[in-house]
Amino acid sequence: MSAGAYLDHAGLGPLRPPAVAAVRAALDALPHGSAGVGPLFAARAAARRSLAQLLGCTPAEVALVPNTSTGVHLVADGLDWRRGDRVVVFDRDFPANVRPWQRLERHGVVLDRVPMRDGGYRPQDIAAAIRPATRLVAVSSVNFATGFRCDLAAVCALAAAAGALVCVDAVQSLGALPLSVADTPVDFLAAGAHKWLGGPPGTGVFYCRADRLELLRTTPTGWFGFEGAAEVSKGPGGLRYDLPERAAAAKVEGGMYDLLGTAGFAAALDELAAVGIEAVGARVLLLADRIRTAAVELGHTLATPPDPAADSGIVSLSAPNAGGVRMAEKLVSEGIQVSTPDGLVRISAHYWTTDREVDLLLARLATLKP
Repeated sequence: MSAGAYLDHAGLGPLRPPAVAAVRAALDALPHGSAGVGPLFAARAAARRSLAQLLGCTPAEVALVPNTSTGVHLVADGLDWRRGDRVVVFDRDFPANVRPWQRLERHGVVLDRVPMRDGGYRPQDIAAAIRPATRLVAVSSVNFATGFRCDLAAVCALAAAAGALVCVDAVQSLGALPLSVADTPVDFLAAGAHKWLGGPPGTGVFYCRADRLELLRTTPTGWFGFEGAAEVSKGPGGLRYDLPERAAAAKVEGGMYDLLGTAGFAAALDELAAVGIEAVGARVLLLADRIRTAAVELGHTLATPPDPAADSGIVSLSAPNAGGVRMAEKLVSEGIQVSTPDGLVRISAHYWTTDREVDLLLARLATLKP
């Protein structure tokens, strides 16, 4: 997008150059089959270590999954639900963090919804939705459409007071803003790599706090999910069916996985670590604030009121009568890549976004009628 501006990292982030190089190198190795594939397996361990460092947890608490939905389903399908259990979900959240919980209603689980007000969620509404029977709070760290950033620490405190678990869809924050599970004690977290993490589509992360792993009673079973699995086919009498499950989140990873994607994911994570998530987050918020401030000065309407505590890398503009969709279509037609979730004009700049790209956007917004 050298001639335009790419401002849709909240949709599908461009694959980072180191990730592209790693995928191409892995692709060159695959035609050689087992004779050339050996070195590619190291990428999974490297990605796991990088993700653990990014999240502030241990590698044993990290599993590599294809996408956010898979991680959410591991919890929704894995917990031992009882009739009358309650799950808190959020109004106008992305369907991937609503439908898995909604499906539990057939088993007698009750959903309580936190209403959206002014593009975000108020602490008192979250507190009101959590009840004595609440088993879990399913929250997105950042709303996919409005860009409202939820106070995860406050959510965790409210949930803990009720003895409830917290499962986070972090796909709109991980890789853009610091998120430490050491400081914010969520129980489960899932995020695809194809947005802010700069990895290939079809790769992602699932975090499970160590003392919560035993709660996931139903998880995928595959070759790599058992201790000593790599030894089962070596030597006479090596085949066994009594191996214990791995005592780590990786037990959910099943069998053979996307070697190409994992190689790219590991490389993208290496680049992110080299920059540092604090530096990334500072620039993401700086660019978002610049876009937000200029858009208001130009007469555009924000989907959420300005609030530094709730700001994220997403800036969304609203316009009446489908005006947002038309505005976004105009921008895209001129090479300025944005998107229109929920009818809003969603603008999402990353650390890698240049000042020239932002200049181009703002110059065009100055000529578009809100």
